[in-house]
Amino acid sequence: KGNWVEEWHQKLHNNSTPDDIIICQAYLAFLASNGNMDEYLRVLRENGLSPETLSKYERAITTPPQFYGDKKDGLIHDFNNYLRILKNVHAGADLEKSAECVRGYMDGHINVLLDSILRERGA
Repeated sequence: KGNWVEEWHQKLHNNSTPDDIIICQAYLAFLASNGNMDEYLRVLRENGLSPETLSKYERAITTPPQFYGDKKDGLIHDFNNYLRILKNVHAGADLEKSAECVRGYMDGHINVLLDSILRERGA
């Protein structure tokens, strides 16, 4: 059994999902609060997750995060960058940006289809 980061890493390799955005945000709150577990749990719960939810993933996350004060700033920097990637992958930021870039080069009919895709992706 590994530590929290190792368990989340295995979960990400097995099946990255939109939940990983929340998990990353919770870990960042934990780091920013100097390892306050209540902050980690607050962010999870405010977004519909819990330690019980994490423990039920195929690659379960059962170990609580550990705080490394000497690595705090570097971890916050790295995980903020990773959060941006997770949001691009799972929150549709790449799709929106791509649509914005190509919209002026497409026929009206294609723009209508693109608008439909952008509207329906969250349904």
